Order: sequence, then structure tokens, then C-alpha cells
Amino acid sequence: MQASKYSITLLLRNTSWLVGAEVIAKASRLVSIMAMAAFLLPVEYGAAMLALSIHEVLRLLLRSGTGAQIIRATEKELPSLLSNGLCVQWVICISLFLVQVMVAYCTEWLFPEHDIFTLVALMAFTYLVFPIVSTKAFLVQRENRMALFSVISSVCIILENFAIAVALYLDAGLLAIVYAKWAFAILWLVAFLVVKTQPHRIGFDRPIFVNLLMTSSQLAAADALRSLRINMDVFIAARLMTPELFGLYSFAKSAGIGLAMSISQAYITALYPYICQQKQANPNRGLAKKIVLVTTCVSLIFICQSTLVPVYVPFLFSAEWQASFTTTSLLCLIAITSVWSDTYSAVLRSKGLFRLEAQQCGYCLLVSLVGIFSMTPQTPETFALVLLLSSVLWLVFPAVNMFIQFRTIKPA
Repeated sequence: MQASKYSITLLLRNTSWLVGAEVIAKASRLVSIMAMAAFLLPVEYGAAMLALSIHEVLRLLLRSGTGAQIIRATEKELPSLLSNGLCVQWVICISLFLVQVMVAYCTEWLFPEHDIFTLVALMAFTYLVFPIVSTKAFLVQRENRMALFSVISSVCIILENFAIAVALYLDAGLLAIVYAKWAFAILWLVAFLVVKTQPHRIGFDRPIFVNLLMTSSQLAAADALRSLRINMDVFIAARLMTPELFGLYSFAKSAGIGLAMSISQAYITALYPYICQQKQANPNRGLAKKIVLVTTCVSLIFICQSTLVPVYVPFLFSAEWQASFTTTSLLCLIAITSVWSDTYSAVLRSKGLFRLEAQQCGYCLLVSLVGIFSMTPQTPETFALVLLLSSVLWLVFPAVNMFIQFRTIKPA
């Protein structure tokens, strides 16, 4: 393979496609946020965001299946991983469907002030669609066809956001978020069904299946902890704050870090396949410097967004949401430490260090929980400040781990 093919240009091009498509898609996110702010009361807005957060925590576990292993597999391993991986994906998605329905029942006593059982339960049906084309989506990423992947992803997100706005306009109420998730899943299915990838069918080879399932459980642990790190503030804030203050906090998160985290996740999606290909083609060829450079550029986007909050929030939203300026700006800054932490996770995953990745995600979650429960913030502003200060400590784990590895290197 030519070295130039796997140079930093590839990473920049893939990142540009994904981030660019994500920016366009998230511009449509403003449409749904504006529609929810216009048609829903703060209490209803908080309930909608709580239901969506529960769904997002579980939905991120879809990434913990065989995707990481298919992307980093050799050409010899790929056929067996695809057939058995498709079987694993069905097991994971059916399990997620059942878990989310059970979680929906639990919300009746976990969050008695928010009636979200129906919303959470109905969104669970989307999991029964994804395994049909999940391995095809992984193959597209493995082949670094990020232009295609980003277009499909962004179009699905745009449809979801406009579906929320239209459903709210047609007086669907909180069920608008359910209809939007269904629309996303159906379009995702149709789009990847027509994409041409390496042909494969579902299969079962017990040793390979068991190995994939065991590895997926380690990835599931890491992704579950990462997902809880991203969304646990919503669950805790729903308990600590009044419904009105929680509604304001939910709005600040969706208008701030919600947009920033989408860009961060788009970057990580582009980064992981790049690292895997780079390691196979050009090991030890300045990979770390390339990653640091591009991650720094992505971080600058979040700084710009934080400074622009006082400009775009009053321009786009009514007066009842203006109290969220400070909260929104602080939450945007959390995306900086988040993208560096997730970048390190991608590096660990590319090396097959799934257990260490889970430990890192667990450390980040623990630090945030300790910070929140030790300070017990009662207002959106103090809550966001505590989260920001806690997030700085996330970087201690990779710093210590890299220092230990450096100290154990023996001179030649």
C-alpha cells in the first residue's frame, strides 16, 4: 500500500466529510430545538430530553457489537467475522429492545414527575431495524468511505429533526420525538440496503461467535460507561432540580453540548478506521502527531461555539430561554475534554485494549459522579460548572497511563 494513501490527508478528508455533514445536519437540529422551545413548556421540554437521554444511553451500545472488530480485522478474518457478527448484532439489538422496555417501566418510579413511559417504550422498537444493515454500515467505515457514510448519516438526522418540527406543528405533542426516531431508523435501513458492500450472510460458528460475544461485552462495558458519562447529568439533574429548572438545563444542553458532541462523535467515527488502517499500512509513522494536530483543530470548534452562545441563543430563541446563556457556554467547553478523552479511547480500541478502555470510561464517569454528589449543585449554572471542572480530571487517566508506559520502556 502506498504511504500517501494513509497520510494525514486521509484523516483530514474523512473528518471534514463527517464534521461538515454533521454541521449541516445539526443546523437542522436547531429547527427541532426551536420547534420544541416554541410548542413545549419547559416542563415538557425536560421530559422530552429525559426520554431521549435514556434512549441515547442504550442506543450507543449498538456501537459495542462487532463493528470495532470488523473495522480492525485482517482480510483473512473478515468473512467469518461478518457472518458471525451479523448474528451477534441481532442478539445485541433484541436484548437492547427488551432492556429499554423494562427501563421504561422503571421510569414510573425513578422519575415520577415526568410521564415518559410511553416515549421510552415506543422508541425501543427502532432497535429491531438496525441489525438488518449493521454489518454493511461497518464495512462502509472499514473501507473509509466516509463521504458516503456521512451523507447517509446527515440525511437521516435532517429527516429526524424536521420530523420533530412537523409532528409538533401537527399537534403530536411529546410523541413527536418517537415519530422522528422511527423516521430515522426507516431511512437508515433503506439507505444501507442499496449500498454495495462485500456480500455476506448470517452464520454461526460457535468459537468465533463466543469470542465475538465476549469481546463485544467488553466493548459494551466501555460504551455503556461512556454513554452514562455523556448523559448521567440529565438523570441526576432531573432528581435534584425542579421540573422548570430542569427544563432550562435540558435546553442549555441540547443547544450547547448537544451540538458540540455530535461534531466530536463524527470526528471519532472518522478517526477509528483511520488509526486501524494506518497501523496496518504504516506503523510508527508519526501517527500520534497527526492525531494531536487534528484533535486540536476540532477542539477549537468548541471554543468558537462557546464564545458564540450569547449571539445565536437570543437570535434564535424566545425570552423564556435566555437565562441559559452561562449554562450553555460552560457545557460547550466540556466537549473539549470529551473529544480528547474519546480520542484516547479510540487509540486503545484500535490496539484491542478493550478492558483498559472500559477502565478509562469508568474513571471518567466516577470523577463526574464524585464531583456532582460532593457539590450537589441545585441550579443549571452551578451544575454545568461542576461538570466542567470534573471533566478536566478525565485527562489524568491517559496522562498517567502514558507516563507509566514511558517509564517501563527499556533502553535498547
